[in-house]
Amino acid sequence: MAARGPTRFPCAFLTLAFILTAATLAWAWDQPYRFPMKVRASRDYPAHMGISSIGTSSGYMGNGWESVAGASKMEVLCPTRGHTFALGMRPFFSTVGGSVKALSRGGEGTFLNLYGHLRIPMEKTLWEFYADLRMWDKVSVRFEYVPWSWSGQGHSGTDGNFAGLLLTQNQGISSNLHITTFCLGGDYDVSFGRDLTFGPNGDVSLIKWNQRVVTEEGGSVDFSQTMLQPSIGAHVRYEPMNTGYFSWFKPYLEGRFGWMSFDGLGQSTWRMAAGIAPPASRNVDAGFEIGYKQWKLDGNRKRLFTDIAVEGLYMDFSLRF
Repeated sequence: MAARGPTRFPCAFLTLAFILTAATLAWAWDQPYRFPMKVRASRDYPAHMGISSIGTSSGYMGNGWESVAGASKMEVLCPTRGHTFALGMRPFFSTVGGSVKALSRGGEGTFLNLYGHLRIPMEKTLWEFYADLRMWDKVSVRFEYVPWSWSGQGHSGTDGNFAGLLLTQNQGISSNLHITTFCLGGDYDVSFGRDLTFGPNGDVSLIKWNQRVVTEEGGSVDFSQTMLQPSIGAHVRYEPMNTGYFSWFKPYLEGRFGWMSFDGLGQSTWRMAAGIAPPASRNVDAGFEIGYKQWKLDGNRKRLFTDIAVEGLYMDFSLRF
């Protein structure tokens, strides 16, 4: 009998099993009085309200500032709403590093370092845009549009080939790199009391890689490839409920990660952030967040071989209706 070699269980299934197990155990702790993001009181649980309008009796024994803050929240926020819709954008103060290789039709290719060869600027401010629909206080559907682009003038470190364009050692080249991502994702939240939520999340990303390389003699090549990349992960969010008059700002801490290796290509993302979401009007919250994130693409898909990481500080500005 011919040996078949060792049996390998895909890492993606192990990760999925871990997340599902953690979420299942968490459901046992799910509290019935978890409120929507725009809500800090519940008509179904008056004993837990702890706030009232000024001049009326209240079970809340805080000081005057805290009572005023609680009353203002009751006036601005909408306790009966179980859904929100958000629009936002993120300036991303990023650094980029790594290398890329694009094979020719014949299968030849040479790695080019983004900074050492192509002189892609390591530091650049990028922009991201997103929309988020939250329903039933547990389910969120996200859509993100991420148009990243870089350009630089460098040289070829050795004789080689990039997507069919022949390169010679120390030959001057310029490059434009565009990575455009359309991401559709979903979250499920399980609450641990009124302050902490945890749950699994999944994303499906459509990544468009477009790169143009031009030599100083006038030769050029346009390489383009579209990739569909799924990922799974988890997220956690902490929203302190009793912060006195500062509760009007609705502060929070949040962390999120996602990963999957699919068809030879691995994608991983993670970020950690702190933010506030004070009410801008009766039905609109104005969100501000600052954090650190990393996006990494490693492996190969068809003709593209890449090992690229983009990371750095970011800010998030949003309006939540």
